[in-house]
Amino acid sequence: MCRGFKIVFTMLIIFIIGAFNCKAQDKIIKINDLIEGNTKYSGKVVTIEGEAVGERMKRGNYSWININDGSNSIGLWLKNSDADNIKRFGNYKNKGDIAKVTGTFSINCKEHGGDIDIHVNNVDVIEKGKKVNHNLNVTKEKLSIILVSLTLSIVMFYYKRRTLRN
Repeated sequence: MCRGFKIVFTMLIIFIIGAFNCKAQDKIIKINDLIEGNTKYSGKVVTIEGEAVGERMKRGNYSWININDGSNSIGLWLKNSDADNIKRFGNYKNKGDIAKVTGTFSINCKEHGGDIDIHVNNVDVIEKGKKVNHNLNVTKEKLSIILVSLTLSIVMFYYKRRTLRN
């Protein structure tokens, strides 16, 4: 009896400790799935992950930030203190910060004129952005010089021929 009690007590302690240490992973949803399955997710807390693109637009105590996960882009409405975590935005010269965002998805946000957006509860930058170097293709550069030269030669030939006729 005593041994059975010890086993049950030990298992109970293990289950209690395990319950505090276990945390379910947030399911990351593709932005395109949010937009296409809009009624399924509308009004629910969702988690997305993607690159911050464009630029930050401050509106009082809040900001708009766009995020792109490769399938689509969506606007995020978040506090300025949360938006300050995102330092670099994607454009031709930069790869933006990759962020994991949790918030309430809205297919027709009444606060923002019926737009699709996410009101953010939490932002975690999981990868810092960086500058992008674009290498010039030497073959294309040479080909463009040849084509420009050829075009100018034809224009000059046509112009001289036309002036000689008159």
